[in-house]
Amino acid sequence: MEYTKEVLEFIAVSADLVGLTILLIGAFKFLGSYIAFEFKKLLGRDCAIQIRNLRLPLGSYILLSLEFMIISDIINSALSRTVNDFLLLALIVAIRTVIGFFLGQDLKETRDQQ
Repeated sequence: MEYTKEVLEFIAVSADLVGLTILLIGAFKFLGSYIAFEFKKLLGRDCAIQIRNLRLPLGSYILLSLEFMIISDIINSALSRTVNDFLLLALIVAIRTVIGFFLGQDLKETRDQQ
């Protein structure tokens, strides 16, 4: 039983790290592209549409990272088995689900405008 708990804890930490890595990759890619477009704007080019379109891939990275973090939260709550942890899990999952839903809607609207 102890071995199973350690494996699940490792999986939970790994899921958190994967989610964080995905989030950071998306943020750095967004930041690099955003800076490049801002320099183009300084040179007189109109880059408003390209900058707005950068939100699509960034939003996808955020949504994917949220999924991994929810997996980690579920595993951690299953391991602890206290009422407070389950309530905290419910709150965290609800918040992340709402964020994911509205972010997904925003991404869909942005995609439809293209």
